[in-house]
Amino acid sequence: MKVPSLQVVDSHVHVWDPAVLDYAWLAEAPALNKPFLPTDLPYDGYNTRGAVFVQADCRDDQALKEVDWVSSLRTDWPQLAGIVAFAPISKGEAVEKDLGQLLERPLVRGVRQLFQDRDESFMLHPDTLAGARQVAGAGLVFDACVRWWQLAALAEFARRVPGLAIVLDHMGKPPIASGELTAWRSGMQELARCGNVVVKISGAGAEADPERALAPQALPFIQETLALFGAERCMVGSDFPVSLSHPGAYLDWITTVEHAMAGASEGERSKVAQETAVHVYRLETAAEQASPQEEKD
Repeated sequence: MKVPSLQVVDSHVHVWDPAVLDYAWLAEAPALNKPFLPTDLPYDGYNTRGAVFVQADCRDDQALKEVDWVSSLRTDWPQLAGIVAFAPISKGEAVEKDLGQLLERPLVRGVRQLFQDRDESFMLHPDTLAGARQVAGAGLVFDACVRWWQLAALAEFARRVPGLAIVLDHMGKPPIASGELTAWRSGMQELARCGNVVVKISGAGAEADPERALAPQALPFIQETLALFGAERCMVGSDFPVSLSHPGAYLDWITTVEHAMAGASEGERSKVAQETAVHVYRLETAAEQASPQEEKD
C-alpha cells in the first residue's frame, strides 16, 4: 500500500514495561508480555502529528505511577499530547479524590475504567453513575471500552450522564472476524442517538481473523461507523501494540481508514484523522508546540 496522505493524531496507543508496573493480563498474552516503549512506535514517516496514551490496565493502585511514568517518556515521544488514565468511577463520589490527583498531571485529558466483560448492573449502578458525574464535573473525558453486546447498556449509561463526554473505544469491539454486522449495527444506531458519544475507529486487528487480510474484514465496520456518527464524531486510533504491532500494520491501518473515506471531503477526512481527537481531548500536538505563533502569523 502507498503511504497515506492523512495527517494523523493517533487517539489510542499503549506503552508499557512489565519491569516498571504490574500488568496481570500480560501473563495470558505472551506475544505482548515484554516492554513496548516510545522507540517501538511505528510513527516515523507516517504523518503522525500527535498521540493519546490510554491506560494499559496495570494494577489499579499504580494509576498515578503509570501517568507519571508515561509523562516522563515525553522526551523520546514528541507526539505524546494527552493521557487517558485509570480512575475507579465505580467508587461513586469518592472518586473525586482520584480525579483531583490526576488533574495535577498536566497531560491527563480523560479517564477509563474498563467496562468490557462487566454486566449491565455494574455500568448502570448508582455508584458508577455518580462517579461518571464526577468525571464530567472535573472536565475530563471518559473512554468507554465495551464489547458489541454491551452497546445498548452503554447508550443507557450515556443518557443517564448527559453532561459526560464519552469516547467509545474500538468501534465497540464488533464481530469483525465473522462479518456479522446486524446486531452490532443495532447497538451502534442506539448509541449514535446519544450526542455526548464519539467513536474511535481503532482496535479492529484484535477482533479480526489473523489468517485473513485485515482491510476487507474491517472496511464494512469502519464505513458503517462513519455513516452512523459522521466525521465530526469519529477519530482514528492504532491500538498499538494490541491490534497493530509493527510499522507495516500501522501503515496498512491508516491507509484502510483513508480508503473507507473515499468520496469524503477534505474537511471530513481531517476531522477523522485529527480534528475530532484534538477537540474532544483538548490536545496540543507536537507541531503546535513547535510553532505556537503559527495561528497568529
